[in-house]
Amino acid sequence: MIAAPTRTLAPQARLVWGAGQVGLWGALTVAAVMVAQLDEVGWWPVLVAVAGLVVCVPLVPIVRWRRWRWDVQEPGIDIRHGLFSVRQTLVPWVRVQHVETRKGVLEQALDLATVVVHTAAGSHTIPLLAEKDAEELRDRIAELARTDPDA
Repeated sequence: MIAAPTRTLAPQARLVWGAGQVGLWGALTVAAVMVAQLDEVGWWPVLVAVAGLVVCVPLVPIVRWRRWRWDVQEPGIDIRHGLFSVRQTLVPWVRVQHVETRKGVLEQALDLATVVVHTAAGSHTIPLLAEKDAEELRDRIAELARTDPDA
């Protein structure tokens, strides 16, 4: 039995996810105001959208960050995440085909990067790591996948 993953994402991940929540709930609030202007629906959609804005913008990023865990262990890469439903994935070393780092615009501004591990069945990501940590993780995964004794 392997230990649960313990490593966390960069603290700035909360800013990235918070910006996403502001965009989502802000757009829904604007749409709700437009719908409420029709006068047939009333103002309840605006109240729901504003409630989502007030509750989800501060809460969702914190919960996501606390639940996101990953680790590099003997059998492979262990990833656990999820807001309501927690998903845990173990990527065995023998399945790793290649690994890369990606940086979006917001990630570049915050010196973050995402590690993407590719297998024949698809890909798995460890998002929003400090750029240096992501590069070290990418290199470590590549080395461990290459030196697997069963390969």
